[in-house]
Amino acid sequence: MLRKSLLCAASLLFAAGCNDAESNEDTFRDGLPSKEMMQVKAPKESGQGLTASGPSAMYGQGQKAEYYQATVDATVSINGGTLWVLNLIEEIAKYPPTTLEENKAVWGPHTDALSPTTWRLTVTKSGDASFSWVLEGKAKADTDSGFKAVLSGTQTVAVDANGERLKGFGSGELFIDWDASHSLPDGDENVGTVEIRYARPSATAEATVDADFHQVRDEQHPEQRVDAKYHYKASATAGGEFDFASAKDIDNGDPLRAKLEKLSIKSRWTATGAGRSDIKVTGGDLKGEATLSECWDTNFLSTYFLVSLDPRLGYGEVAAACGGFTAAVYSSL
Repeated sequence: MLRKSLLCAASLLFAAGCNDAESNEDTFRDGLPSKEMMQVKAPKESGQGLTASGPSAMYGQGQKAEYYQATVDATVSINGGTLWVLNLIEEIAKYPPTTLEENKAVWGPHTDALSPTTWRLTVTKSGDASFSWVLEGKAKADTDSGFKAVLSGTQTVAVDANGERLKGFGSGELFIDWDASHSLPDGDENVGTVEIRYARPSATAEATVDADFHQVRDEQHPEQRVDAKYHYKASATAGGEFDFASAKDIDNGDPLRAKLEKLSIKSRWTATGAGRSDIKVTGGDLKGEATLSECWDTNFLSTYFLVSLDPRLGYGEVAAACGGFTAAVYSSL
């Protein structure tokens, strides 16, 4: 409901801006994050992006690599969590701002005719290429003092040799407060917060995205709140790597082993898509630690597998099967 309300607000009345200074408007639009700057990309083949598959995939030697798929699923989760934010901001900012000053542009306040929530987006310019922004919401009947920041961030836009801003390149931070949005009249079931830091200096430079989730709902156990961390790094020519770590109950709901273990996965891949995942589980009900490694080829089929708890389950030769990633490297998150 919250996302639908936001998008309705963006499309219906934010179009009522009254300033025609398009170049000035574009200055503030440049200060907002874009999908290109924050996208986390999974290993891919022939330039085609991949999406999460259903639970019917078969795993094993010569089958789709389980931890390749886990990496793809994690990137889909991250992108899905931010895509609605970026779509919303893009939808709002395509219209002229309601008010436009030298160093500030404001879209709204606006209340859709059938919505109990009022929204306001403010972008502030603090330097030639430095911006901060905030999207606030409040109950329709509340005074302006009731506005709560739901989304906020800062961004520094990259500039060329002539000092001109490069749209879609730069670095910044994004903060999503689901607890604040949850308290609004049409808030959804999401809880917790996430802090995202991103950098995409140029088309050829390495891109990075880091995300820290705090006390969000565990999809497998909705009654629990968990923390999770993600780190992504990739270039256009040299492949990439993706780390993620979270607290998980790996004992399948056994009431006698209900403690949460720390599960961390580090995946690395080449520009061809071939890669490797190294997994470590510690803490909770586990005595010591458990590790697992899996490699896949350019078709994402499993070529190597090793699990510390039972080496008999393994297969493949690491030197020949892991695309150059011959040594295990575990996440430091």
